[in-house]
Amino acid sequence: MLPFQERKQFRKILYSKASIFVVFVVFVFVARGAWHVHQKAEIARAERDGAVRVLAELQERNEALEASLGRLKSDQGIEDEVRQKYAVARPGEEVVVVVDDSGKKGKNGDEALQKSFWQRLVSFFTEE
Repeated sequence: MLPFQERKQFRKILYSKASIFVVFVVFVFVARGAWHVHQKAEIARAERDGAVRVLAELQERNEALEASLGRLKSDQGIEDEVRQKYAVARPGEEVVVVVDDSGKKGKNGDEALQKSFWQRLVSFFTEE
């Protein structure tokens, strides 16, 4: 009979309001800690995805720079780069610069005069 009474007293203590409150408080602390760990994991996952994206961009840029460097190691690549950046030519060649002035010319090939709005309005009514 003694073990039965001990079990009854143990259940009485276990199911008391105080012990349920203590278990609830422990549960709240554990849940709060788990929630904070979950939030940190989400932040870490987002930062990892950003870092992977940046790494991919840097690898693409590295490949482009390696290709450019490989091109510049040849004599033809150096010559192309110099010709592109500076208007230079080899001896016997000439540099041609094309300038488009079609936007500045009027109907007869003369340069159009820049008139203000009022001058154009007056000339519209006075000229035939």
